[in-house]
Amino acid sequence: MLAEQEKQGSFFQFQLEGEFVGFLGKPGKIKYLRLALGDREVEIKLSKHLRHAIWDLKPGDGIQVWGEQKFKGSLRELTLKAYGFNLISCSYQAKSTCTSPTSPCPKKGKILLCQKSGCVKRGGKKMYDALKEGLCNLGLEDSVSIEVTSCQKRCKRAPNMVFMPAKAKYSKIPTKEVSSLLEKHYLQ
Repeated sequence: MLAEQEKQGSFFQFQLEGEFVGFLGKPGKIKYLRLALGDREVEIKLSKHLRHAIWDLKPGDGIQVWGEQKFKGSLRELTLKAYGFNLISCSYQAKSTCTSPTSPCPKKGKILLCQKSGCVKRGGKKMYDALKEGLCNLGLEDSVSIEVTSCQKRCKRAPNMVFMPAKAKYSKIPTKEVSSLLEKHYLQ
């Protein structure tokens, strides 16, 4: 039984939080990200759908990454493959410019944002940037996270997002209306 597991490899789930350091791979074709965990750095392979969604990370951003870890052969050979990530906070340079929340107790939540190729072509990347900036400006970067998702089955009305926990779905929202939506869902 153990010999079969060693041949096939053993899969386990992982979830890590740390500081984004940078990407590895050829220019224009990233395959790995480097994450600082205290005094250590870890290389994490990106799944194909995640490679297109993670471009706008800047060194110093706090992120949470989850996926599978696989042991090949002996337990010393470990590979990590990421299937999702959340931005935990603005970059350290931007933290000083973030304002404090306008409400004493902002609601916790997350925003599910489609980052499939159709949504990205129709403004998904701009929407991600606008959401990140809006959260930082309103002081919500610690209580509300942006979760990149796969297809939400509304591709023609892209970019698509869902505000949780209210499950409010939005499509084709201009980026200038993002802050009012964030205030409506998380500060009132």
